[in-house]
Amino acid sequence: MLFEKKKSGEEIDYNFFWVTRFQLIECAGCENISFLESYGDSFMMTGNDHDGIEYYENAKIYPPYLKNGEELKQDLQIPQNIRNIYRETVNAFKIESLLLTAAGFRAVIEAICNHLKIKQANLADRIDLLHSKGHLSKSESRRLHSIRFLGNKALHEIETPKPEQLVILLNIINHLLSNLFINDKMMKDKLDIVVDTYEEFTIMLQKLVKKEISGTDVTIDSILGKSKHLVSKKNYTIFMETFIKEVKAGKFDFLKIADETKELFHIKSVPKLNSTLEFDI
Repeated sequence: MLFEKKKSGEEIDYNFFWVTRFQLIECAGCENISFLESYGDSFMMTGNDHDGIEYYENAKIYPPYLKNGEELKQDLQIPQNIRNIYRETVNAFKIESLLLTAAGFRAVIEAICNHLKIKQANLADRIDLLHSKGHLSKSESRRLHSIRFLGNKALHEIETPKPEQLVILLNIINHLLSNLFINDKMMKDKLDIVVDTYEEFTIMLQKLVKKEISGTDVTIDSILGKSKHLVSKKNYTIFMETFIKEVKAGKFDFLKIADETKELFHIKSVPKLNSTLEFDI
């Protein structure tokens, strides 16, 4: 305890007393600072035949906190709309609004589907599409259905879930959001990441064009160097066919085809990259 202010009073005629404590406290583990308000009076007692009567106090801690489970610490990596719903849901759990928490976790899944452009009539089909389109494993898909079931009961049957059930849901959602939006961004520029979309391929290619090769004729293989292993052979063939078509159409102003039979490209300048050219989900 860092500081305490206490107020108390009594009514002698009724043998009644009360006390309210206001305390500034610090967690012995994480050193987080909180405000504790506690109240007790002479009617607040409990006891049994073995220990006798004991007085107790009701306590409130501000700001509210998760009694079990943890919220994501890197949630700024999550798309804003999903992040907003996630934070509102976690805040509902902190104040033990259990129905709203269950509904909120279901809404997080809906928001993820919207972001990934998974459009279908109902959430059950959308979750299955998340798996079939490669965003989730089969096990992850089954877990999301469990969240859907609990959310449906909360919304349609007004059935309040148990706190321990919601802790499990929180862990599932945290794992899902980490896999979809956080882990790859944390790995970026630190570990090699597979390039499996044409957009990622062209971004990587432009980032690898250096000033030293400006004005020369080079192959795409020589530009990519060791980074070529990030692209599968199948995808590389497909990506190159599309890339050559787009170069001919003038989509890329930093190079032109020098000799198509030898797959030589003339580098006119270093590409001007902007902040939107990032690997993203």
